Amino acid sequence: MHGNKGYVMILAAGALWGTIGLFSTLLNDLGMDPAAVAFYRLLSASILLIPLLLLKGPGLRLFRISKRGLLSCALIGFISQALYNLCYMQAIRLGGMGTAAVLLYTSPVFVAVLSRIFFKEPLGRRKLLAIAVNILGCLLTVTGSDFSGLSLTGSGVVMGVLAGLTYGTMPVFSRIGADEEDPFTSSFYGLALGALCLFFLVRPYRAELAVPFSPQIILVLLGFGLIPSLVAYVIYFRGLNRCKETSLVPVLASVETVAAALIGLAVFGQPLDASKITGMILVLLSIVLMSAGPQKTVEAKPQKGECA
Repeated sequence: MHGNKGYVMILAAGALWGTIGLFSTLLNDLGMDPAAVAFYRLLSASILLIPLLLLKGPGLRLFRISKRGLLSCALIGFISQALYNLCYMQAIRLGGMGTAAVLLYTSPVFVAVLSRIFFKEPLGRRKLLAIAVNILGCLLTVTGSDFSGLSLTGSGVVMGVLAGLTYGTMPVFSRIGADEEDPFTSSFYGLALGALCLFFLVRPYRAELAVPFSPQIILVLLGFGLIPSLVAYVIYFRGLNRCKETSLVPVLASVETVAAALIGLAVFGQPLDASKITGMILVLLSIVLMSAGPQKTVEAKPQKGECA
């Protein structure tokens, strides 16, 4: 039962991540550089979490974190957040949005391999089939079978694959200790440490990244920090606490591509042709395939301050 709740929560987090493109597009249209967008997304989510941690605590209780939890969140912040964002932005710059998005969704392969190495999770035929169907579905959903816009330059491919790898490390690093903390605590430290890393890597104070903070930009940043960041990561960590088969996580979260395609249709009028619809169906089919068999699940662990 707890495993099923975990699956639903990760699906919900993936659906919320599907709004990233909407907020990124709005901020880019308002003149904000993509590198600055990545930094301010993590920063705004971190700031919004502070009053929630104080209210939910009570006091400073939820700011306390174990050494293992802090190490886990530090790895998530530096690699799964900061490096992922930088690699993905470079992949977009070198190869275009479509190429970067396609290469990003190689992440289930990396997660499956890392889960096999570190957690001894089996790689059965059902799981391999689900991963293959998932990648094909994401490919069709992103491209609509039109591969003419893909640019397979060497450097662009390398950065895109690195984006897929760093994106896929989050559920792996979470197993070190972040999934044992309160989801609000894990989300705060992961996002805040990611913002700190991006501050030094992106240097948003540079003149070329400066942008006047109009009311529109502040409003969009608040939405960006709240919906696909704060809420999504809190739900994600809560779901991860209940779902113990790590290689399942990125396939569930790939529902993001379906959500993004539907948002593109509803908000930007981007058409859904037969190929994109087929891709969306394949993504959903891969989720069913991945979660249909016996999964390694546990009862949700009591978090700090809760009774077992």
